[in-house]
Amino acid sequence: MTDIKDSYISEGEFQLLRELIKKEFGLQIKGDKRLTLHARLAHRLHILGLTSYADYCNFVRADSSGAELQELASHVTNNETFFFREKAQFDIFSHVLEDIKKEKQKKKRQDLKILSLACSTGEEAYTLNILVQLSGLFLWNWDVRITGIDISRIAVEKAKKAIYSKNSFRGINGESGQIQKYFTCEGELYRLKQPFAKNVEFRLGNIMCEDAYAGLEGADAVFCRNLFIYMSPDAIGKVLVNCYRSLSDTGYLFVGSSESLINKTDLFIPRLVNGVIVYRKNVKKN
Repeated sequence: MTDIKDSYISEGEFQLLRELIKKEFGLQIKGDKRLTLHARLAHRLHILGLTSYADYCNFVRADSSGAELQELASHVTNNETFFFREKAQFDIFSHVLEDIKKEKQKKKRQDLKILSLACSTGEEAYTLNILVQLSGLFLWNWDVRITGIDISRIAVEKAKKAIYSKNSFRGINGESGQIQKYFTCEGELYRLKQPFAKNVEFRLGNIMCEDAYAGLEGADAVFCRNLFIYMSPDAIGKVLVNCYRSLSDTGYLFVGSSESLINKTDLFIPRLVNGVIVYRKNVKKN
């Protein structure tokens, strides 16, 4: 029997894998990434006792539990993230929190809902919570709920632990003062302090699927950043429909600073806030 570690992905198998990944996760694999996929998946095939990537694709499709699909997601998705990534957008988020509170007060409500889509290992969701706590706007009887959704089981499990290495602090340039303010040092790792970890929850889900957003309607802000650059147009459309359904009529959608929704959808209208583009719902589409 040939060991998968000593074999390689054929062109035909590469096409099978690429189409499977695009269909299930919406991710477009551009160029010849056979070596990359082989490096990420060979160990998985070895564990399953499979000797070809064609067999692996068939195994994933035949697994009615979806467990292997989650494993595949954990191995092929990009978990690149860190605290306070793209600081200018977080500054705008802090700015619009005051407007969000005013809208809530008009409705005589004291709840704040924020979504972090494709949240990876949780740095973005926790950054949002830190900023909410530092704003001092939602204390006492306010019900604050920040939810991160990701398709990678491994990433979600790590996010729930709220323990990070220094690599996660590139957004604050390793400033020890800020790290000490938010984290407790545990050897070479850092645990997020409880006041900044509370109110945050994570769930496993495919953000292209409507059921991933169950119970999350009426969000005041949705962050879906640095994801669309990897996704197919069809997948982007599905995610944006879900964002539209989940966001309140007065809410804000944040996408990556290098991403634009122009010519991609008419569900959202761009707004310039202090030099940064954010998106608001086109309520006429309701």
